[in-house]
Amino acid sequence: MPADIALYSGREQSYIKHQFLTRYLQTAAFKVLQAYSTFNFVDAFAGPWKVRDEAKYSDASFDQAIDTLEAVRAELAKGGRRLKLRFCFCELDPEATNRLRTYAQSKGNYEIHVFQGRFEDNLDAVASKIPDGFTFTFIDPTGWDIRTEDIFQFLRRQKGEFLLNFMADHINRHSEHPPVEGSFGRFLADPRWKARWASLPCNIGNEYRILHLLKERIREEGLATYLPDFSIMLPREDRLKMRLVLGTKNERGLEVFREVERIVELEEIKLRDELRRTDPMQVRLFSDDDLAAMVQGIKGVGCTKYRTLAEERVTEFLQSRPSAVFRAAALHAMSEVPIRMTDARDIVVDMKRRGVLTFDLEPGKRKPQDNTILKLSQVSVDT
Repeated sequence: MPADIALYSGREQSYIKHQFLTRYLQTAAFKVLQAYSTFNFVDAFAGPWKVRDEAKYSDASFDQAIDTLEAVRAELAKGGRRLKLRFCFCELDPEATNRLRTYAQSKGNYEIHVFQGRFEDNLDAVASKIPDGFTFTFIDPTGWDIRTEDIFQFLRRQKGEFLLNFMADHINRHSEHPPVEGSFGRFLADPRWKARWASLPCNIGNEYRILHLLKERIREEGLATYLPDFSIMLPREDRLKMRLVLGTKNERGLEVFREVERIVELEEIKLRDELRRTDPMQVRLFSDDDLAAMVQGIKGVGCTKYRTLAEERVTEFLQSRPSAVFRAAALHAMSEVPIRMTDARDIVVDMKRRGVLTFDLEPGKRKPQDNTILKLSQVSVDT
């Protein structure tokens, strides 16, 4: 788990970001290391930035990644698995890089490679240190002025996944400023991005339009099948700060993402409530956990709004084919909407109850299984 939250005072959004990173890494690594003997972690913009723990860097992503993956390696080693971990950290600022190198030297038991300069200028050198195994690339820039096309080429050479910090707040405020047009072209790996931008509906926010274009480019490059994202709010304001976007070709990666999203979202709700509370001694009728669960039920993972959107995604998926197995339809919905697999099962059960679709359950089962065949009802097809 990330460091003490007191280290994140004034930048609590980074605490939530690190919560998500470490929880996802832990779950994904346990699954990945059943099939791979080597796990590579690449921190493309490592820092350290604004850390409070100057001695151990426990509030930095690179230290948390090492601790998380070492715990997984040690646990699997109990069963006789011999696993290898590699770490590649890249940082532009020379002073920060020196601190990073000093940190790496203090971790002599690990294979750690530190690179100074822009990540885009070190891609070949990084790739040479991770010739095999599964690679998880954490792309966490301070803005958006990065050469995404070069990074795409690096990701294409790796077997693995990536987690991109999409700086939604900055992008939303600057996306229509003429001076930054060129940087958005580099970010989207598309110098003609403005034409695609103009073709999108005007009633959606600027950052969401940029996000949509970025996901389109990633899919066009064949880098990921699923691109779910998790929104992180400014801790003391009702404004989006960032989105964490996972790029994966693995169905289980998508499932793990949505499960972790639900857990971390609850932590974020509790944190925001605590920061906004004017009277910490006020007696409350409900516990923090109960209040967070209520808020999540209204506007979080699996809420009524998202269940409605998921039903629309399942319907559109079935409209283009005579039938489909439940798992395929569920994954289609989960890739676009914050719901979990268990939510998807409940949604299609309700759709059947209302006569929207049909399916037969296996004996003794109350909900559809992965291979349950779904069909839209004739009434739905006609309408």
